[in-house]
Amino acid sequence: MRLRHIEGAAEFVASNEQVILEQDALAMSGHWQQLFANESPLHLEIGMGRGRFLMASAAAYPQINFIGLELCEEVIMQALQRYQELPPNIRILWLNAKMLDQVFAKGEVERIYLNFPDPWPKNRHAKRRLTWDDYLHKYQHILDDEGTLRFKTDNPQLFDWSVARFADNGWEPVALSHDLPLEESGIISEYETRYRRYGQPICCGEWKKGRK
Repeated sequence: MRLRHIEGAAEFVASNEQVILEQDALAMSGHWQQLFANESPLHLEIGMGRGRFLMASAAAYPQINFIGLELCEEVIMQALQRYQELPPNIRILWLNAKMLDQVFAKGEVERIYLNFPDPWPKNRHAKRRLTWDDYLHKYQHILDDEGTLRFKTDNPQLFDWSVARFADNGWEPVALSHDLPLEESGIISEYETRYRRYGQPICCGEWKKGRK
């Protein structure tokens, strides 16, 4: 669900040095490690929300560079206001995920996280889901040969549908669960914290990109 419009949000986000804008991101393809001034692996969270997962991951793994992609400027503004100063191994990418294969080179990303994306429950909106075929092809392109993708959702219908889409597109499952135990969940996002509090089972899948 999109937040209400906040006056000045776009200007606030665009002025932050750790936010990469679309026009700048297009020039970064193949050069993201230069932005971080190191050769550390690159991990990408698509739909970073208010940044809890991203911040905790960056703190736990300082040897990895993290990029949080988010389209909604109001959400990015809230994340920036909440944390004020981001660690050096984080950048925020203000971008539509449809452009991923334009801003990342082939094999440039080591790991992708999809944490509780919008399920778009109506069938006519299936192509908007972040596990639709067109997106899976983009993920295949930007992941390296041993790259992995981890997907979490509280929606079992979306999960089962997505598992089928991954299979049809040549992805190799590493682990699948309709009720992931907390001790196996790793770093958790704001949404996961909320759903676990309500006793909602968490579906989780991890895949390698395959060779298709």
